[in-house]
Amino acid sequence: MKRAVQIGAVLVLLGLAFWLWTVLFPSPEKVIRARLNALAHAISFKANGGLLSKAYNAQKAADFFTPDVQVEVNVTGYDPIVLHGRDEVLQIAMAAHSRLTSLKVEFPDMNITVGADGQTAKVNLTGKATVPGERDISAQEFNFMLKKTDGKWLIYQVETVKTLSDISGSGGGYQVSGLRYQAGKPAHLDT
Repeated sequence: MKRAVQIGAVLVLLGLAFWLWTVLFPSPEKVIRARLNALAHAISFKANGGLLSKAYNAQKAADFFTPDVQVEVNVTGYDPIVLHGRDEVLQIAMAAHSRLTSLKVEFPDMNITVGADGQTAKVNLTGKATVPGERDISAQEFNFMLKKTDGKWLIYQVETVKTLSDISGSGGGYQVSGLRYQAGKPAHLDT
């Protein structure tokens, strides 16, 4: 009986040590998943947010990207968007926050592959966006490439996963609810 209690206590201690280890030192996949969920939360905003709150959240969203990020997105039904650098990501985020009444972004499924070096990762995910007055839900598959910089996983490239049903757009720009972004030019509002 005494031996069984000792074995039980050792097993409980080992289980507790393993749990504590996973909490204190999570796997890169877990950290990346949490980081991308935080990005979706930072991009999303409600109609009742103030101007300062919207500007803060746009800046917070831009902080998930490297300064030299490359974004090439082709969402079905919209013109392509190409962004070069964190400043352009911030600019389009600020314009979206000022133009749209609200936005909800989700990344419901993520397939994360960490590079052999442990410093890079590729995430294949589905992005879902809900914009009032637009289609109910817009969903698109993306590849996010991340690298570990100063202990943080930052996005350095985003691209749309091309499918057979993709329809190529024209014009080299992107428009949502009157917000127009032309590659290489500042975002502006159509009036």
